[in-house]
Amino acid sequence: MISIMINICIFEDDGYKKLLPVTLMRPAYMLLIGINSIFDKINYYFDYANITLHCRHHIKPVVKASHKELAVNNINTGTACLFINGRTILDRTLFKTLIKSEKRHNLLFTYHDQIIAAYLHGEQLDYMKQALNKIPASAELIRFLRPRCVTKELSNISIIENLWDIIALNKDILTADVQLANQPGIIKGDIKPFASINNENNVFIDTGSTVEDFAVLNADNGHIYIEKDVYIESGTRLEGPLFIGRQSRIMGGRIKGTSIGSNCKVAGEVSDSIVSSFSNKAHFGFLGHSYIGEWVNLGAGTTTSNLKNTYGKVSLQEERSLINSNQTFLGSIIGDHARTGIGTMLNTGTVIGYGSNIYGTEVHPKYIPPFSWGSSANYTKYRLDKLFESSERMMKRRQKSYRKGEKEVIASIYSQITSEENNVEQ
Repeated sequence: MISIMINICIFEDDGYKKLLPVTLMRPAYMLLIGINSIFDKINYYFDYANITLHCRHHIKPVVKASHKELAVNNINTGTACLFINGRTILDRTLFKTLIKSEKRHNLLFTYHDQIIAAYLHGEQLDYMKQALNKIPASAELIRFLRPRCVTKELSNISIIENLWDIIALNKDILTADVQLANQPGIIKGDIKPFASINNENNVFIDTGSTVEDFAVLNADNGHIYIEKDVYIESGTRLEGPLFIGRQSRIMGGRIKGTSIGSNCKVAGEVSDSIVSSFSNKAHFGFLGHSYIGEWVNLGAGTTTSNLKNTYGKVSLQEERSLINSNQTFLGSIIGDHARTGIGTMLNTGTVIGYGSNIYGTEVHPKYIPPFSWGSSANYTKYRLDKLFESSERMMKRRQKSYRKGEKEVIASIYSQITSEENNVEQ
């Protein structure tokens, strides 16, 4: 049985490309979905194991700064290793499948032409280590490993293949995460006497959190999970399933079906979205079926469209290609350190690249490249020194700063993108 195995490697394949811009500076396994990251879910089940991380070489400093206790891009080939695709949402069923499989053979687990996991030793382990020196495609790994492994095609696997999968899967994963945490009806925070909680058995509020008078928490349709030191202001209506990370502040409005990371400020109407840590939507405006990266600031009145007037399927613009998401509801995908000015209007299926600063009251195009500055009438390249300057101001307000090596990684990506754009223009 694999239950005695101690080596786990969470790896990146080239599927990260379809998840840009939110994977520009991080592997998929560091994305928030449900109440924590994909890595956290794997770590929960394999907390006894020796876990290593694999990522693109140039973002290694960022990954290492976030996971100081773990080896990064350093795979031990001295003993067998279970490789887990970092886009896979590990749950109890998949965990049992992995640990109960016979370990005498090399094993390959697939789902819809995606590699989910592989238990390898000997020559196949050496191959995998070499393959991960670059970022391989799932198809490439499967093509080599399938003839050399006992292969099992899995069913009912949650894997992030496209940007909209993160949003579409979030409510179910949030619910599963809360059930796994097993904290039903535990209220440790300060609930003011005129606050209202419906279906308290579906609510968890940790220590140091406050719910002001005339706030409403309705858990009739799903769990509400609130971490430590969260502040819920009067005039807020929260509807489950919902997660709010530690030290976030909810400043009025209606929020439902959403995951909010730590140290966020959120107000207005938010539905079926994910707001990553340290991001702000502190004013009125609608955010629906959207994914917001870290250190994003949405100006007052910023509004996303998440449903076409025709009620048709939403297409997503990715650089020069248009992709049918087959989703009826899809809002915006916004990369880290992006900012919108007051009254910004975003169409269905809008993608805003890393570090962009956009403004103007006209509807913006559906694809805004990384490091863009301006209105839809005239985007220019955001100067990197100005981006760093404004980001450092925002971080200082939270007593934070860039992680070790992070600015160098951003500068390298900025240079590469600028060079590619210049080559296209020529």
